[in-house]
Amino acid sequence: MALATIDFPPGTRIDAQGYHRDPDYVASYERDYDVRGGRIGRSRILAAFESLDVERTPARAKSTFDLFATIFRGKQGAALLKVALLGEGIDPSNIAIGKIRRAAIGQGAIAIPLRVKASGIAFDFTITFMRFDRVLVDIGLVGVPGSKLVATDVDRVSRIAIERVRAGLLPAIVAPPIVSGVAQVGQGLTASRGAWTGDQLAFTHQWERCDASGGGCVPVAGATGTSYTVTPGDLTSTLRVSVTGRNRLGQLVSSGPPTVAITGVAGAPVNTVMPVISGSAQVGGSLNVTTGVWDGSPIAFAYQWRRCDGSGGTCSDIAGATAPVFSVTSTDSRSTLRVLVVATNTVGPGGALTAPTSAVP
Repeated sequence: MALATIDFPPGTRIDAQGYHRDPDYVASYERDYDVRGGRIGRSRILAAFESLDVERTPARAKSTFDLFATIFRGKQGAALLKVALLGEGIDPSNIAIGKIRRAAIGQGAIAIPLRVKASGIAFDFTITFMRFDRVLVDIGLVGVPGSKLVATDVDRVSRIAIERVRAGLLPAIVAPPIVSGVAQVGQGLTASRGAWTGDQLAFTHQWERCDASGGGCVPVAGATGTSYTVTPGDLTSTLRVSVTGRNRLGQLVSSGPPTVAITGVAGAPVNTVMPVISGSAQVGGSLNVTTGVWDGSPIAFAYQWRRCDGSGGTCSDIAGATAPVFSVTSTDSRSTLRVLVVATNTVGPGGALTAPTSAVP
């Protein structure tokens, strides 16, 4: 529901609540509160009620709200309201309807103040009808006999209700996505979407390659499914998945924890002395990378140059830069450069990532 007992003075309790069937709506829920004369601002509240009706689309909710607003611009609205209250056992002759007003709450609100007499007792009663997206909200406040319901106090409660509805519809993460599987070259990983709240959410996935400590993550091109096969280009890195939950109201990205660093399978080459970059890290200069020293009798080497930030993190592959020699261009200015060296034997590949160069001027 939009409201809770904490939104009312201490001692408030719930009298009744529950869903009810209404073929006009996807869902309908009602709740009644016994406020026991507590104060909200300058108003003393005897009781309150709320109802939430969920339409199939925002357009239908807007249409319903606009019709309601149109009806209550004329005298027929007052007559219809009196008929409705007659169904609650209140004599229409004992109902005085005050000035109906529009309020800037949610995506539209109409507040209807009434003065009702029942069993010789007069009390204020305000009904506020509101909309946010595809949800229609009806809030009723009953004042203590002899006291006044102040409009600003009525609106305060209504704004709390609408903000709760809005928060319930927006994408929100309860638990992050989790990657499962074996973090080795050639193995398959799968990702959950995590746990979310929000209305009519759609989800997209993006796998990301991160450094060995799980930082400096960058998207892996084309890796947008719920599963991912680990490649030699992932060696020495960690992997994580980011899930975007979105609906018509907004979107939110949740990133899960990284895997352990990616390794080759048992028996693949293992680096013992790191490869090293030498040369001139300046625009127009040339750099060269060694293979390093390896156990496991590698029979082939592959190279992937990466452009990183000034501290050597957040590295992205440089398209086509797969030779041991690299020519520095103006695109590399203010960046550092690193190389992933992949050594392969008859079992499979192993990898080593060089230290970064100094920042290119």
